[in-house]
Amino acid sequence: MNATETLRQAFQLFEQEHYAAAEQALFGLLDAEPGNAQALHLLGSVAAAQGRHEEAAVALQRALQVLPQDARDTLAVRYKLGRAFYELGRFEDAFLLYRDLIESGHRLPELFIAAAAALQALSPSGKNDEHAIALLDEALQLQPDAADTWHRKALLLERGKRWEAARASMHRALQLDGQRAVYWLDAGLAEHALGEFEEALKFYDQALIFDPDYVDAHVSRGTSLARLRQYEEAIESYRRTLYLAPDEADAKVNLALSLLVLGRFQEALPLYEWRWEGRGADPYRHESIPAWNGASPLRGKRILLWAEQGHGDTIQFSRYVEQIVGAGAQVVFEVPASLLPLMASLPSWASFELIAMGEAVPAVDYQLPLMSLPLVCNTHYDEIPAPVPYLGADDARRQEWAARIDGLAPRGAGRLRVGVVCSGNPGNVNDRRRSIALSQFAPLAQARGDLDFFVLQPDLRQEDAAWLKAHEAWYDLGEGIRDFADTAAALSCMDLLVTVDTAAAHLAGALGMPVWIALPFAPDWRWFLGRHDSPWYPAARLFRQQRAGEWGDVMLTIKAALAVSAPQRR
Repeated sequence: MNATETLRQAFQLFEQEHYAAAEQALFGLLDAEPGNAQALHLLGSVAAAQGRHEEAAVALQRALQVLPQDARDTLAVRYKLGRAFYELGRFEDAFLLYRDLIESGHRLPELFIAAAAALQALSPSGKNDEHAIALLDEALQLQPDAADTWHRKALLLERGKRWEAARASMHRALQLDGQRAVYWLDAGLAEHALGEFEEALKFYDQALIFDPDYVDAHVSRGTSLARLRQYEEAIESYRRTLYLAPDEADAKVNLALSLLVLGRFQEALPLYEWRWEGRGADPYRHESIPAWNGASPLRGKRILLWAEQGHGDTIQFSRYVEQIVGAGAQVVFEVPASLLPLMASLPSWASFELIAMGEAVPAVDYQLPLMSLPLVCNTHYDEIPAPVPYLGADDARRQEWAARIDGLAPRGAGRLRVGVVCSGNPGNVNDRRRSIALSQFAPLAQARGDLDFFVLQPDLRQEDAAWLKAHEAWYDLGEGIRDFADTAAALSCMDLLVTVDTAAAHLAGALGMPVWIALPFAPDWRWFLGRHDSPWYPAARLFRQQRAGEWGDVMLTIKAALAVSAPQRR
């Protein structure tokens, strides 16, 4: 049999997925003709089809060594070699190969798409996404009706939080191909990110028409339902997910959050332990140390309690340190450095050791993340441990802050000092829903004539800082705040804090001072539903949005409360 016939038969076997027979024929041909470029090319394709990308790369590189530069097959071989490099995780090699092909004049959409994928993979953080989007735009100029390319572009835009542009790209993909469930899902995710939760549900439902068992669509549907405060329906979506995929961590965590906001702690808290397993989950630190199970006796044992999630979470759940100390344990408490001085004000601070994250951990018998304590301490909705104050302000710092505040606005007879925090960490996934422009607090000044306002945040946003400078009787305290002990000291000089749902709300609550908290329509679980007080913080009052995104009515309600029931001067 001649070489041409052998290649024909090997290619036919390859197309029929008879890979072993195809390889046998090709190896026989290469024994006779080691430099047969077509055989090497096909051998690389056969290896790649079986996921043997290292072998594919070797075969394709050998083919390139024997092929003339201007050979017809050279482009196809180099493209497939790039694919092999990509599958092997050699993203830079893949990108450079595709870039060389493009720069040599090969303007094919698949080259731009492959180059974009390699560039994106080179930087999971998104550093190269703009360049990758530009490459996809080149591909779309050549092939504007490629739905998959519009989808790829939308995903990159979503990663950069360019939601309006992502929405437009997804809609274009759906116009071109409305039969793929993943397109409908990703279009729904863009709507969800833009706060259009009812619209998002329409897209998820369409995805489920095409694929009724689409796990991600069920989870996402539940998330949008929760944002609409349709928690029972959200719970049903999560339970449907878990019927289809019993170990789906994101469904378990989201189910836990919906149960928690309804106060169903006994069902929720075990599920909340899956928060370490979901996509995008925080790493579980100290996993080499045995976790305390809540049942083993702690007397005489040493346990590491470590902070997780945000500063507000640490402040809120540090109340449980007292219970663990009371159980006879020797406690090592690990917190962010910015919380160290504040946590030294816990009543039992002399009985435990405080360390900052990143410091060496002393020898311990057990460890437990802080937000697992409600579970192991068997917390119930109507039995939340809330002895406040459980944190305090340092006397020396308080005196410093009192002098500084008096210098800005001397305490006049009968005047009340109102602290304000209008925004939290901009990187928080819920920042769009919880942070408020400082200008929206302006009506509060009209409540009565004896109020002075002090903004207590060191990271005031540019537009808020500009507004603050332009208004009298509003004072900026942020510049002098170095850590949370400073915030506590400044708060102790206030008569009231009015704040969004951020760490300052928890700090004021833990200090036992009056705090009024403006909450979004679908609040964080710890504020529950329908109540205007908090079992976590007896001195807190909750002011809730009645319509998602509408803060005007909330501020008018707070203004009215200030007019008639402001706290007494401290």
